Parts: sequence; C-alpha cells; structure tokens
Amino acid sequence: MDYSKSEPARKAFFVLYRQRAYPKNIDVLGQLLQKRHELANVLGYPDWAAYITEDKMVGTEQNAADFIEKIAVAAQPGAKRDYEELQAYKKKEDPKAESVNGWDVAHLLRGAKIEKFGYDSQAIRPYFEYSRVLQGILNISSRMYGITYKPVTSAQVWHPEVTVYDVFDKGKLIGRIYFDMFPRENKYKHYATFTLATGKGGFRLPEYVLVCNFPKATGGPGLMERDDVITFFHEYGHLIHGIMKGSTQWAQGDLENDFIEAPSQMFEEWPQDPAILQTFARHYQTDQPIPVELAEKARAADKFGRALDVRTQMFYAAISLDFYNRDPQGLDTDQLVSQLQARYTPFQFVEGTHMQTAFGHLNGYSAIYYTYMWSLVIAKDMFTEFKKDGLLNPQAAAKYRNSILGASGTKPATEMVRDFLGRPYSFQAYADWLNGK
Repeated sequence: MDYSKSEPARKAFFVLYRQRAYPKNIDVLGQLLQKRHELANVLGYPDWAAYITEDKMVGTEQNAADFIEKIAVAAQPGAKRDYEELQAYKKKEDPKAESVNGWDVAHLLRGAKIEKFGYDSQAIRPYFEYSRVLQGILNISSRMYGITYKPVTSAQVWHPEVTVYDVFDKGKLIGRIYFDMFPRENKYKHYATFTLATGKGGFRLPEYVLVCNFPKATGGPGLMERDDVITFFHEYGHLIHGIMKGSTQWAQGDLENDFIEAPSQMFEEWPQDPAILQTFARHYQTDQPIPVELAEKARAADKFGRALDVRTQMFYAAISLDFYNRDPQGLDTDQLVSQLQARYTPFQFVEGTHMQTAFGHLNGYSAIYYTYMWSLVIAKDMFTEFKKDGLLNPQAAAKYRNSILGASGTKPATEMVRDFLGRPYSFQAYADWLNGK
C-alpha cells in the first residue's frame, strides 16, 4: 500500500483486506453485541457502553462520546489541509482525479513526504537492523531505570526462536521477559505484550512476553521499517510497565483501561529523537550512526497526515462506542460503519467491504477504543517532564518509575499522573502535537 504505483492493485488489496472473516463474523459480531447488551441489562445498565465505561477514567458513555467529538473537532482543520494536499498530489498522478480514496492514502503520503520533506522511508531502513534495535532498547531502558539484563538459556520456551532475559535492579531479580519476534505459521499475527505471570510482592515475580512479527534475517540483515521500530518501543513500554508494577501487594495490579496505553505511547517518543537514535541506529554495512539530518527529516515528515490519521482513529472509536451504546437488535453494522466513515473521514465508504468483521478490538476493547487517544493525551503531557529534564535523565526516569510504573494498581491513574506532573494533566501538550508544534 506504500510502494505500489498501481491504483487497481492497491484498490484490490484494500477491498480484500476489508472482507476478512466476512460473512461468518457478521453473525458472530451480532451475537457478541446481543449477549453483552443482555448482560448489561441484567446488571442494571441500559447498554454495554454504560457498563464498561463506569470504572474507567472517562466515567460515563456520554463522556466518552464527548471526548471523541472533542478530538475530532480539534483535528478537523489539520485533516482538511492534509486531505487537500493529498488531493493535489493525486492530481499530479492523475489530472482527472476528483477525490482521494482510502487505498491512495499510504501511497500518496509516501510520495508527498519525499517531495515535501526530502524523506524516503526506504532510506532509513539500513540503520535499523533488528539486533541493534533490540540492544538499543535494552541499553536505553537500562540507563534510564538503572536496571540490567541477563540472557537466560535454560528457560523453557515454546519455540526455538524465543529469547529470554532476566531483569535485575541493583543486583536483585525483579522479573523475566520473553521475546517472540518473528513471523511463523499459525502464530499470532499482530504485535502485543502478554502476561505470563502477574507479579505479587514477596510471592511471585512478573513474567511478560513480547510477541511481534518483524522481518527475520534470512539471507541478509533483518532491516526494520521506522514504523516497526516505533512499534517495538511502544510494546516494550507495555513490557517494562508490567515488570515495574510487578511487586505490588495484590497480584493483579491493574489500572483503568483509559491509562494502559499511556506509558507505551510515551515511550514511542524515544526512537523519534535524533540524539537517542544515534545511540543505537547504525548503518548495517558502514557502521556509521544515523545522520541527524535524516532523523530530523523523518520527524518532520511525521507531522504530515497526522490530523487526518487522528480523525480516522476517531472513526474507529465511534464504531467501537456506537456498536455498544444501544440495543443491537436489528442493527445493520454495515450501514452504521458507512455513516460514521462519512462523518469522521473524507474517504468514501466502499460497498462490499465489512471492516468490522476483522476489527478485533470490538471484542477485546468492546466500546472503549477511545482509550488509545485518551491515553495519548496523557502521554503527551507526561512527556513534557522528560523533554524538560532529558530523555535519559535518571532522576526524571526514577520519578516516573515511582509515580507511574511502580504505583500502577495502587491508586487511581488521575492521582498517579498528578503525583508525577505536580499538577492535573492538561490537553495543551496534545493540542501542540496535533498542530505540529
């Protein structure tokens, strides 16, 4: 979708991708919505969305709807500019083009970033050889938190490619992490951190598994896309969060879903910083560190299309909420998806597509997909402390570890964030990011 110059090929893939699990999952989804609605009614709630939002930071389904609208409105001016620029680039390819389609976006964004910012995503790949990126993440987290890693060769694993490390803090074992990083048949196809064992102080150490599908080195280096590197840091943010909260009094140590993504989203900032990149990103052939100019171009190019992507994320959040904030009896999910796409995005709904049948978050997250953006608002504000004190500053990291990571599950997330920032979190840092500042 990024590199193909053939619009018919991109369209064919776009449609096929949005027909996954159709038609079978239309019925499965209908049953899921109906059973959850019945359960909510049994528990005294008008619908599932009212039930699932009650113990979150957001508090109510109406607050969730208001948040989605607030973000969508904030992103609208930038999204309009993004779309108009993409339309101008498409007219260069096809002077008769009257609109941009969903299958054009990734391709046009890449071309626009090359022309507008001089940044080609292919040019940065030679600096992201997998083993260097892994070592970079270990070194960065070690420097920030004063922890060390020791490879474990005797651990039982489910596949020979899985690697294991024990995590030590000042010589004391505090947890174990597993890396299952390359694709194979019948393996989970996405990227996620899973709990193998929840930690409980004085009873059991936490164990977490990082499951990814990065390119495997076969006949050459395993070079990663920059987006894959950012994803790696994101998921590692989840993993280190699990290890750091693993000595609480209660084994679960959970916190509100609205906040779960904030630490991982904040850690995405590290591989976008040119100085941080120079600590581990080296050309796989010349061993030269990534040029600062190239890293700066990549960061500048990130701003283009950002607001349009945020509006698309609000489209997904609205699907998630609106599937669950009503009695689903007789609900035409295709029609609702089409209506919401028209409301939140400038891209026309394509008849014959059914993206909801493979939108896995409708199961796991149900009505609360908004939490990704809610967490991002908090993450952007928390990151201001690191920008002020330095991304590798051990004092800032210790404060963050004590107030946020280690305290998770012991108090409401709002209180933890206030402890870290010394004030309630605000929308300003997110608004600055959205506007490209």
